[in-house]
Amino acid sequence: MIDSPFSGNIVIKDSHNDMALELVISDLDGTILETEDYHRRAYNVLFEELGLTRRWSREDYSARLATMGGGKFREIISWLDQSEEEQEEVSRKLYARKTDLYVDLIVKDLRSGDLSPRPGVERLFEEILESETLLAVGSACVKWAAEKVLEASLGTTLVESLATVCAGDDVAAKKPDPAIYLLVAERCGVKPADCLVVEDTGHGMQAALGAGMKCIVTPSELARNDSFAGAMMRFENLEGVGLTRLRKMWMGEQGRVPRDGCL
Repeated sequence: MIDSPFSGNIVIKDSHNDMALELVISDLDGTILETEDYHRRAYNVLFEELGLTRRWSREDYSARLATMGGGKFREIISWLDQSEEEQEEVSRKLYARKTDLYVDLIVKDLRSGDLSPRPGVERLFEEILESETLLAVGSACVKWAAEKVLEASLGTTLVESLATVCAGDDVAAKKPDPAIYLLVAERCGVKPADCLVVEDTGHGMQAALGAGMKCIVTPSELARNDSFAGAMMRFENLEGVGLTRLRKMWMGEQGRVPRDGCL
C-alpha cells in the first residue's frame, strides 16, 4: 500500500533484502522538466511589476542558483526601501507572487506544447510504477506549486500513483541540506540506504548523498558545470535508462562512470 501524494500518511514497507532498490526519488525542477530558467523568467516579471530596472540573465541566475540557495529574496529585499519590521512580510508576499508567476509560465507552455518532460522521464516513471519499487518526488517548490506542475506535466493518474510528494514547505532547511530526502524516505517507510535519487544539480546531489542515498544525475541547462563527484552515474538525459539498468548499477554490475563521463 502507498499513500496519496497529498495525504502525508506514513507507510511502513518491509525490507527483506538489504541490497534492494526500494524507492526512487526524483527532484522536480530541472529533473522532470527543464524548468530552472522559468524561475529566472518569473523573477524578471516580478522585478518589472515592482518597477525595478534589474533583470537577471542566465549567467546571473546560474550564479545565484549555485551559491545562494534560498537567499535570493534577501538580495531582492536589499534593493527595496523596507524597514526591518516589514522585511519578513514583504519577503513572504514576494515569494508567493513569484511562485504564482513561475507556475503560470510553466502551465501555459505545457498546454501549448512549448514545454514537455525531459526525454525518458515518463517512460522510466511508468516502468517504476509497474514494478515493486516505489516512486516519489522531493522538490524545493512549495507543495501546491509542485503538485500543480506535476499534474500538468505528468497527468493526474501518474501523480496519484506516487508514494508521496514532499515539498519545500514540508521541511525547514533547503537543499543541499538532506532534510527533504530524509522526509520522503520516512513517509515511505524505506531506509535511506535503499533509496536512489534522480537529480539535476550539484547541490541537489549533495542533499541526496547527505541523506545516505545513492544518486544519479541528469544535469539541467543551468547546472552543466556543477561538480557531480560522488554520483553513481551521470546521464545526458533519461532516454534509454530503464529500471533494469538502474538495478544493475545499484548492485554493482556496471562500473562507475569516469568523473567527467556522460552516457
